[in-house]
Amino acid sequence: MSTQVLQEELTNLRNYIERLETALSVSSRSIKQQYKLWLNFQRTKAALKESQEELSILVERNPLGVIYWNTAFEVTRWNPAAESIFGYTQQEALNRHALELIVPENARELVTPVLSALLQQQGGTLSTNTNITKEGRIITCKWYNTPLTDSNGKLTGVLSMVEDVTAYQEAQTALAKSEIQFRSMVENANDVIYSFLLDGTLTYLSPNFTDMFGYEVSEFIGKSYEPLVHPDDTGVCSAFFERIVQTGKKQSGLELRHKCKDGSYCWILSNGSPILNAEGEVVEVQGITRDISERKLAEEAQQESEAQLRRQKLALEQTLQELKHTQTQLIQSEKMSSLGQLVAGVAHEINNPVNFIYGNIIHINEYAEGLLQLVHLYQINYPDPISEIQAQVEDIELDFLVEDLPNLISSMKVGAERIREIVTSLRTFSRLDEAELKFTNIHQGIDSTLMILEHRLKAKANLPKIMVTKEYGNLPLVECYPGQLNQVFMNILANAIDTLEDSIVNSKTTESLRYTLHCPEIRISTEMPNSQQVMIRIADNGLGISEKGQQKLFDPFYTTKEIGKGTGLGLSISYQIITERHGGTLKCISSPEKGAEFVISIPIYQIKSKS
Repeated sequence: MSTQVLQEELTNLRNYIERLETALSVSSRSIKQQYKLWLNFQRTKAALKESQEELSILVERNPLGVIYWNTAFEVTRWNPAAESIFGYTQQEALNRHALELIVPENARELVTPVLSALLQQQGGTLSTNTNITKEGRIITCKWYNTPLTDSNGKLTGVLSMVEDVTAYQEAQTALAKSEIQFRSMVENANDVIYSFLLDGTLTYLSPNFTDMFGYEVSEFIGKSYEPLVHPDDTGVCSAFFERIVQTGKKQSGLELRHKCKDGSYCWILSNGSPILNAEGEVVEVQGITRDISERKLAEEAQQESEAQLRRQKLALEQTLQELKHTQTQLIQSEKMSSLGQLVAGVAHEINNPVNFIYGNIIHINEYAEGLLQLVHLYQINYPDPISEIQAQVEDIELDFLVEDLPNLISSMKVGAERIREIVTSLRTFSRLDEAELKFTNIHQGIDSTLMILEHRLKAKANLPKIMVTKEYGNLPLVECYPGQLNQVFMNILANAIDTLEDSIVNSKTTESLRYTLHCPEIRISTEMPNSQQVMIRIADNGLGISEKGQQKLFDPFYTTKEIGKGTGLGLSISYQIITERHGGTLKCISSPEKGAEFVISIPIYQIKSKS
C-alpha cells in the first residue's frame, strides 16, 4: 500500500474517530440531562408531598372551619373546626350538599342562586350568613370562599373557610342596644355628663349643659373647662381632679360655683372618675354635674337661722346670768342689810345698859371697899358687939361676904367688859357706817368675825373644841369695802366650821380622819407676797372637797350641804365681792380627806379710788 493511500486511510480513520467522539459526547450529555430531569422530578415530587402534608396539617389544625366543595357543592373535605362549628363529623358531612347540611330550610331558596353565582366568581368572596347546626341551633357565620381550578384553568370546586361569629354578633347587638340606651339616658338626664383630657380640654358635654348654664355645647367642646369655674374655687377644683389622676379612682363631693352665660354663678355638685387606656394609665376624666343652687341657698338660710338662734341663745344666757347675778346680789344685799341693821340695832341697844352697868360697877366697887373698911374698923374697935349684931354677922356669913364681895364685883366687871367687846365686834362686823372704800385693818375684821363665831368654836357634848391658829403677817391698812370683806370672812369661816362638824358627826372613823376627829383645826394666815397685794389663807383639816365639787364651788345656788341647810349663795357672793368689787382672786385648794384651803388675794390700793 502506498504512502498516499495510507495517509488517506489514516485521515479517514481520524475523521471516523472524531465523528465517534462527537457522537459519544452528545449521547453523554443527553444521559446527564435526563438524569438531572429525573432528579428534579423526584425533588419536586417530595416537595409536593411535603407541601401537601403541611397543607393537610394546616387544614386539620386551622381554628377556622375549612370545607372543600365539588362543583355540585357537595362536601369533599371537612376539618375538625368545621365539626366543632356545625356538630357534624367528617364522615357525616362527606358527599352531602351544602343546602341540606348547614342551610336553614326557610333560607334554602335564597341560597341556591348565591351558590350558583359563586361558581362564576373569578376571585374570592366574603359574606355573613345564617346557618344551622346538627342540633338545630341557628348560628351566624362569616364565610371566605375561593374557587379552585386545575392547571388548565378549569373549575374543580370551592374552598370555604368559615368562622362562627354568633357570640360576636350578639355582643355587637347588645352593645348597640346599650349604646342607644346610654345615649338616651345621657341626652335625657337632668344632670350634665362631661369628659375632658388631662389638660382640661372638654371632649364631651351632654345636651343639658345648655339648659343648665345657657351655653351651646359647641362653645366649649375642644376648649378648657377652667373659664367656667369661679376664680376662688379653682384651687379646690384642680385638687379634686388631680386626686382622680393620681389615685386612678373615682372621687365625689366637689362643690363649687359654675359660671353661667349671663355672667351669674350657680352652685354645682360634681363627681368624677378616670378613663384608663390599655396600659392602665389615666387618659381622660369623666363625670356628672348637678345644679345644687337651691340646696345651697337653703343651707345658707339654715346656717344664718342657726347663727341667729345661737346669738339669741347666747344673749338669753348672758341675760339669765346677769339676772341670776343681780338676784344673788339683791338677795344677799337685802340679807346683809337686814342683818347689819339688826346687829347694829342690837349692839346699840345692848351698848347703853352695858355702859351704864360698867360705869356703875366702878362706883359699887368703891362703895363696897369703903363699907368693908368700915366693918373692919368696927371689928377692931368693938371686938365684942351686942348679941343682935353677932347673930346678924353669923346669919349673913360676914367673913365669907367680906372675902367674896370683891371677887363678885371683879367678876361683874369682867362680864361687862366681855359684853362691851362683843358689842364692839358686832358693830365692827356690821360696818353700816363703812359702806364706801376706806383703809381698814384686815386683822381686826378677821378677829371680829371670830368673836361672833366663838360660840360655834367651843366644845359641845358630842363635838370637841375647834382650835383656831392665827399666823398674822405685818400688813398695812388695806383700801377695801370693810363690811363686804367681813362678809367673805364670815362665809368661809362658817363653811369651815360646818365642814369640821360634818367630818366628825357624819364620817366613819378611819385612820386618815382620826386626827381630825380629836383635833379639828382652822388655820388663818396673812402675808404680803409683793408690795401691791395682801394674801389671806383660811384652811381647815376636814374632809376636803372633790375635784367635781371644786369646779362648781363658786356657782350661784350650788351647795354641798343637805337640803334646807344651805342656799349656795355664800361662796358665790364671796367670789363676786373679791373679784368684782376688789379686783382680787379667790381660789380653793383641796383634795378628798386632805382638808380645804381658801386663798384670798386683794390689792392694797383700789384703782377705782384713784380715778
